Amino acid sequence: MRWNKPNLRSSLHGLLGRDAPASTAWVHNQGLEAVRYAMIQCLVGLRGSESEVARMNMRLRYASDIEALWYLRSDLRALLIPLRGEALANATLAQLTPLFQGHLPRTLGGASKPAGL
Repeated sequence: MRWNKPNLRSSLHGLLGRDAPASTAWVHNQGLEAVRYAMIQCLVGLRGSESEVARMNMRLRYASDIEALWYLRSDLRALLIPLRGEALANATLAQLTPLFQGHLPRTLGGASKPAGL
């Protein structure tokens, strides 16, 4: 008896280079969307170069995964510095960074904090 019987869907996914949908994908998407929402909220009410704010908003909305959002943090900071000042930009990133905890690979700092800290 084969446990992993191929079917037409898995064959097509294999040909297209896509992984089969994971049963826990919705859990990861919840974390992704929470981080995305928090980052987009940082843009609310910003005045200045509205085209840059709109571009960042679109980049955040269409980021494909949590790693893309992680790398967009520095671009968000660069956008916030001239509009809100360096201190507030750094404070904003300090609030966003813990949201990534547990969602990133270890190489990007995704290891969870020890229980005593």
